Amino acid sequence: MAVVTGNSNLVYDHFDITATPPDPEVARGRLVLSTGSVANAGTDSSGSKYHLANVPSNALVHEDTFFGVASWGFAQVVIGTETDTDALVDQTKATENVVTPFAVADANHGKRWWEVLGLAENPGGQIEIWAHAEANATGAGSMTFRIAYIMP
Repeated sequence: MAVVTGNSNLVYDHFDITATPPDPEVARGRLVLSTGSVANAGTDSSGSKYHLANVPSNALVHEDTFFGVASWGFAQVVIGTETDTDALVDQTKATENVVTPFAVADANHGKRWWEVLGLAENPGGQIEIWAHAEANATGAGSMTFRIAYIMP
C-alpha cells in the first residue's frame, strides 16, 4: 500500500497551476445563531402556521439547529417553508423533546439551506422557515428553537 499525503477541499497546492483554490465562502464562513420561541393557543386548528425565522438561501446548514418541542401544543412537529410544510421536519412530538434536523457529519454536511429544503435551485435572498399544524392543537404550548447557519 502506498503512503500518500492529501488535502481537504479547504487546502490546495499554491505551486500547482492546475489546482483549484478552495471556495472562499465555504473556507471562511461565520456562524450565525438565531434563537427564538413561538407560542400556540389551545384553540389553534389544523392549517395554522407560525413563521419562525428567515435564513439566507445561500447559507450553509449547521448541526446546532434545534427545535425544543416538549411544550409544543401539537402532537406532530412539522417544520418547513410556507408552501412545503414538512421540508425540514415531520415527526411525532413523542419521538423526542428536542428535534435536531441535522447531525454532525450527516448527509447534509456542507449543503446550503435551499438544497436541504428540496428547492430545485437557489432562489436568492431569504427563505422563510415555518412551523405548521397538521391537526388541531392538543393544548396551549410553546416551542423554543435555534436556527444555526454558516454565512459565506
